[in-house]
Amino acid sequence: MGPQGLDVLRDMELFSDLSPEELSRVSSLTMERRCQRGDTVFLQGQERERVFFIRSGLVKIYKVDEEGREHIMNILGRGQMFPHVGFFDTSPYPATAEVLAPSILYAIRCRAFDELLVEYPDIARKVMRVMGRKILDLQAKLQELALFDARERVIALLRHFSEEHGEPAADGIHIRLPVTHGEMARMIGITRESVNRIWNDLRRQGVLHGDRDDWTVNWSRLHRSTP
Repeated sequence: MGPQGLDVLRDMELFSDLSPEELSRVSSLTMERRCQRGDTVFLQGQERERVFFIRSGLVKIYKVDEEGREHIMNILGRGQMFPHVGFFDTSPYPATAEVLAPSILYAIRCRAFDELLVEYPDIARKVMRVMGRKILDLQAKLQELALFDARERVIALLRHFSEEHGEPAADGIHIRLPVTHGEMARMIGITRESVNRIWNDLRRQGVLHGDRDDWTVNWSRLHRSTP
């Protein structure tokens, strides 16, 4: 893996506490995979063999219930890891990962990483510390979302998109994501009609403008329009 690949690994929260030497050992286990839109990285229920990190592109994580309905868990971009349970679980993949845009992924075999943690306990301690922080953050977000009404859930999702995929622009945060209102609704547990209504309301207030897959969020307008 070249210097750019090491920079990507260094930017990932899971490896943020590692020294250059430790990071180099992780990179020696890493394989690159290039994917196109529509490619499936793995299927729900398949044997878990690898954990993936996104160097560039977008990946949708979703589950399919017994009635064949799709439930989107997350849309991931640069620097993010999936599946989130990662190396420390031997159960099958809990969801399906589908590529939404041309992507470069880094893959690490779970067994090889387990062996690395046994050989280098300092790496194991640092990785576990970061995983602990991520679990606490996820618990806090889930508890918060459970108390939100439909409008607050849409706004929370927009904040998530802004933080994970947004680029600062002169008129706000620019977000480019190929996600429909129906997919958003499935991510936050409300109806597509509710997302449409709230989305249009935010557009009227000037909080949102642009096309569905390419929009800008002006958070200052939301602050002025909220009592």
